[in-house]
Parts: sequence; C-alpha cells; structure tokens
Amino acid sequence: MAYNIKTKTRTETGKGKIRKLRRNGTVPAVMYGHGDPSVLLSLDDREFTRLLQQIRGHSPIVDLEIDGKSAKCIIKTLQRNPIDGSLLHVDFQKVHPTEKVTVNVPVILHGDAQGIKEGGMLDHILREVTVRATIDKIPEHFDIDVAPLALGQSVHISDLKTEGIEFTLPLDSAIVTVLVPRKLAAAQAEAAAPAAEEVPAVEAEAGEKKEPEVITEKKKEKETKEEKSKKKKKK
Repeated sequence: MAYNIKTKTRTETGKGKIRKLRRNGTVPAVMYGHGDPSVLLSLDDREFTRLLQQIRGHSPIVDLEIDGKSAKCIIKTLQRNPIDGSLLHVDFQKVHPTEKVTVNVPVILHGDAQGIKEGGMLDHILREVTVRATIDKIPEHFDIDVAPLALGQSVHISDLKTEGIEFTLPLDSAIVTVLVPRKLAAAQAEAAAPAAEEVPAVEAEAGEKKEPEVITEKKKEKETKEEKSKKKKKK
C-alpha cells in the first residue's frame, strides 16, 4: 500500500521563522539522500500525524509529493517536543529504485500459541526486524502465525520467508518464543529424576565386585591354618 504525503518547498530558516511555522500548524522537514542537494520542506501537522497513525505497524516507506512531483522516501527521523510530544521536525531520506536501504520492518503476530494453553507464556522478543534491500523488496511487515508453537518452541529470523533481503541480525535470533514456567520446568525435571537415580545403583553394583578380594584373603588365611596343622602332624 502506498502512503502519500503532500509537502511544499520552503525558504524559511532561523529559529524565529520556524517557531512561526509551527504555531500555524506546519511542521518543518527536510529531504536528503543519494548525493542530491537537501530540500527544505513543510507539511501540515494534522495530516502528517494522521498518516503516522495509518502506517503504524508498517515499514516507513512513503511517496513524498513535493510541489506536485513525487519521490519515494523513508521517514528517517522524527523530532518531538520532550514535554508535550508535538512534532518539531521530520527527516526524509530519498531512495532510488536500485538503491539498497536499511529499515526496520514491524513484526505482527497472529493466533494463540498452543504452548499458552499448556501453561506457557508468549515472549515477543523482536517487534521489529532490521533488513537491507531495494525498496521494492521490503515488506510492509512480517506476519507470523504463532498457533503451532508448543512449550519451549520459537520462531527465528531464518524462518521468515523472504527473497532478496539481507538481515542485520544473526539468522538464529529468536523473534518470538513460548517460555516454560518455572513450576512446570521443575515438574518436568522431577519427572526425569528417576532416570538419574539409577546411576548410584550401578555404582553400588560396581562396589559389590570388591567382595571377591575379601574372600581371597579369607581363603589365604584358611590355607595358612592348614599348613600349620600339617607341620604339627609331621613333628
């Protein structure tokens, strides 16, 4: 889905003029990228805020309309007032069709994991996955069906079905996993305990093999008594 933002070029610079723009409901912005000169822009605060709500959960790729001309861009930076959260400035990065860019793609989960019904807890580790690709290959978001996940199972970056996309994190990085509760983990360990208890029994059997040595000593002692008896008879 294409998201369009209408903007106008501006000539106003300086703190005083920028404050006046904001008071009139206009947000200052700039577009840069690919060695092209930076372009100073202005856009309507309300329209842009509404668009931000629409693209929430999607990759930040937009069509920027500048005085009637269109340019494919990424919303690179949003500067906000730390007190009231109002927009102060927006940076757009211009992207050419054959150029590879790095963006964060949101992850959306679907379904109820089987492991939750078994007492587990779903841990959504990566809510965004950073990718590098040409703009036509970048998805709006990654959809993951967690319904089949049992206790202890996870979905990794390597499980994502993609083409022509590079990932910045290792492929074995977990995106979502079903955690095993401590009590359940303890019960599973206790259930496996009997197998461990069999080990001392084997050691005990190994210890029993030492008894023949004692028997041998008793046998030697008996032979010594017999020899003494024979010597007495000879005398």
